[in-house]
Amino acid sequence: MAEVEFAMPDVGEGLAEVELVRWLVAVGDHVQENQPIAEVETDKAVVEMPAPATGRLTWQGAQPGQRIRVGQVWVRLEVDAPAGQSPADRPAAPPEQPPPSPARVQASPAARRLAQELGVVLEEVRGTGPGGRIMVEDVQRHAAARRPAPVEEEERVPLRGIRRRMADTMTLSARTIPHVSGFHEVDAAALVAVRERLRPQAEAAGVRLTYLPLLVRATVLALRDHPYLNASLDEDAQVIVLKKAYHIGIAVASPEGLVVPVVHHADRLGILDLARRIEELVARARAGRLSPDQVRGGTFTITNVGPAGGWFGTSLIRPPEVAILGVGRIEERAVVRGGQIVARPILPLTLTFDHRVLDGEAALAFVRTLRGLLEAPDGLVDPGGTDGR
Repeated sequence: MAEVEFAMPDVGEGLAEVELVRWLVAVGDHVQENQPIAEVETDKAVVEMPAPATGRLTWQGAQPGQRIRVGQVWVRLEVDAPAGQSPADRPAAPPEQPPPSPARVQASPAARRLAQELGVVLEEVRGTGPGGRIMVEDVQRHAAARRPAPVEEEERVPLRGIRRRMADTMTLSARTIPHVSGFHEVDAAALVAVRERLRPQAEAAGVRLTYLPLLVRATVLALRDHPYLNASLDEDAQVIVLKKAYHIGIAVASPEGLVVPVVHHADRLGILDLARRIEELVARARAGRLSPDQVRGGTFTITNVGPAGGWFGTSLIRPPEVAILGVGRIEERAVVRGGQIVARPILPLTLTFDHRVLDGEAALAFVRTLRGLLEAPDGLVDPGGTDGR
């Protein structure tokens, strides 16, 4: 067998390095080619790295939390001999020896009595008497050391992985983008009715229909009429780039931090297809199993705090995008209709935009279009109920 070094390959995102999340195997383990042996993090996605060959792992080039450059040696394998090698050519394993009988612990009678009274296991005590004999003082010292340690007043958690990337992205956003937020209320009575009408059809298709697919569909239609919100700013070239595709990011709170999977070409999907795609992406995000393709290329982001009971709130824009829509929980609120105070289901919206690209009038125009679509949502679906194209 020969020991072979293997370099970290390009994971396909054009990144110069990745961060090791954890090893799935240990040094000395035998692995099969393409068997997942480690998890690394790219741009907000955790990717399983396969074994480059079949053999025994002899060396690991990084520890969790450390970064590995593309092209850097990260594993060594003792590659298996070619197929057909005779078992007789391999060295025989040494015969197994029976385990030795445990020796009796040397301790004074007084130490044995005290250990029994205090519940101390003598095999765990280090003796300081002649020849390692355990004395009374040794038992007392061991018992004192078992007392509960004082409660720590703080815990220090390394900032790495998704949380570090989230911190870097949000710092860049807050430092470079002039944020402006507007708060708006939408009468959601018709939206609630449309969802209730579509739920039996969704359940029959095995899809859980939330309000989010309807919100994504309405957002895409509004972005078509207001292209400067589906855009990015190229600062070096001093150019506003208007996007012709509609790739909608969905902010998801995962155990490791905020991740934003992207529904690519959301304009091509009907309501049930949107619901199915969103449900799949959210599940993968929470399990830390998003692929690089599933987090790249977003043109506009929606952050939905409604399921957590949120109402209004401001959000940070994800560079290089120029706007983000915050969605709160639909709740019954007292409003005035026809001179009377009545209870209506109200959907809170917060649009935060980049003031370098958009002004207040353009942002309000987008919200007016979006409100019209949500308050008259029959246009979001076809006569059959779910296509919406």
